[in-house]
Amino acid sequence: MPRLTHDLIAQAVRPPPPGPAAPQPDEPRLRAEMQVFLHGRDPKLGVWVFAYGALMWNHDAAGPNIVTPARLPGFARRYTLRDVQDRGTPASPGLTLGLEEAPALACPGLLLHLPGPDVEERLWPIWKQEMGPGFYTPHWVEVTMHASRDPGGAPIRALCFVTRPDSPHCCGEKPVREVADCLARSIGPNGAAAAYLLDAADTLRKNGMRDATLESLEAEVAQRLADVRPV
Repeated sequence: MPRLTHDLIAQAVRPPPPGPAAPQPDEPRLRAEMQVFLHGRDPKLGVWVFAYGALMWNHDAAGPNIVTPARLPGFARRYTLRDVQDRGTPASPGLTLGLEEAPALACPGLLLHLPGPDVEERLWPIWKQEMGPGFYTPHWVEVTMHASRDPGGAPIRALCFVTRPDSPHCCGEKPVREVADCLARSIGPNGAAAAYLLDAADTLRKNGMRDATLESLEAEVAQRLADVRPV
């Protein structure tokens, strides 16, 4: 059984054909929305952010002073969003992860603490990255530390970016076969969708957590890429 690796992805996924670029976000509007969302919070306390996708490994610009494994009860990560500007293009859309309510489940991820007093400037690169495509709405949620780090600890109130069901990019849950087909071929300005999948699953494993859905997709995508890899 082939294993998904960055080498396999580089050998099998071809660059995207030329085409129109996705529209750029309206940064003044996004910054104003962030300031409204944070209104009334003491900036000296900083902000906790729950990361479940690319933010788990792509947060250096925000400079968090704490990064720790955690779980968000009542939610699950799912490939339900069309990606036309990151790991896909308008001409050849990919899929990316969203976060949706799932009362019986809990989503593993990472908690990032952005310290004050300049919390707005620390949060801005995260806010622009997550809110720019129009996928999500910001919510305050109650997150628990991963059991091995803080058994029985009190929940932490954190900012989380949850899927907008009315987003034009929201395409609903698809069969694993269709998701794997898309992830195996999709690529955009920030790389291949298969690499995003691998990085998400690897980051969780390195932090003592697993996601069965991601790992199932890893196997499916690896098989597809092995079948098309040049020999």
